Amino acid sequence: MKTFNKIDHTFEKIAHVLVIIAGVMCFLMMVLSVLNVITRSMFDKPILGTVELVGYFGMTLGAMALAMNELCDGNVTMTLFIDSLKPKTKKALDAIMTSIAAVLYAVITYRYILEVQITLKSGTHTSTLGLHYYVINAIMTVGFLFAFLALLVKIGRDVAFIAAGGEEENGGVEA
Repeated sequence: MKTFNKIDHTFEKIAHVLVIIAGVMCFLMMVLSVLNVITRSMFDKPILGTVELVGYFGMTLGAMALAMNELCDGNVTMTLFIDSLKPKTKKALDAIMTSIAAVLYAVITYRYILEVQITLKSGTHTSTLGLHYYVINAIMTVGFLFAFLALLVKIGRDVAFIAAGGEEENGGVEA
C-alpha cells in the first residue's frame, strides 16, 4: 500500500506539471489572439499563422489537462442510482467503468502513436507556417498516455479502497 501511495503521489505531481503546461498554452493563446487583434486593427497586418498556432496551443492545452481531469473526476456524471449503493459497491462499479475508459484511452493512445509514425514518415506539415503534423500528434499521444495512466491510478485507488474493506482512508477523505 505504501508503494502505491508513493506512485499515486508522484503521478499527481506529474499531472500538476501537465496542468501548468496547459495553463501556459492557454496564456499563449490569449496573448497571441490579443496581439493579432491589435496588429490587425492598428497596422492592418494580422500575425501570420495565428489560427494554426492557436489550434496547436488549444490541442496541447486539452491534451495536457486530460490526466488531471481524470484524477479529479472532472467529468460530468449522473449518480442518482449509484449514490444509493454501498461505498464498496460504488468503488467496484467505478473500477469497472474506469477500466473500460482505460481500454478506450489505450486504444486512442495507440492510434496516436501510429499517427506520429505516419506523419513523421510522410513529412506533412501545415500550409501557413510549415509546422510538422507529427509534433501535434506526439503531444496528443503524451496527453492520452498520461490520461490512461491516470485512469490506472484511479483503478488502483478503487481497488485499495475495496481491499481495505470499504473504509475511507485519511480520516474519511478519499485519496
